[in-house]
Amino acid sequence: MKVSTLQAVLSILIVAVFLGVTAIVALTPVLGGYPPEPFTEHLKTFSTLYSGVIGIVIGYYFGRRSDSPHEG
Repeated sequence: MKVSTLQAVLSILIVAVFLGVTAIVALTPVLGGYPPEPFTEHLKTFSTLYSGVIGIVIGYYFGRRSDSPHEG
């Protein structure tokens, strides 16, 4: 497996795990009938901590320019 393929797979996996955990924390009070206040605090904390990591991953792996010269 090439390094670029591995990097792409890992970055997509990190983003998918972030979205999955966020969805679970957000939907647990709705589907489980629990009071939303404690889950709201957990969601705020989790999203605050990991949104920076996700931004770095997206910016590094998906924001790269190609080596080809700019046309136009």
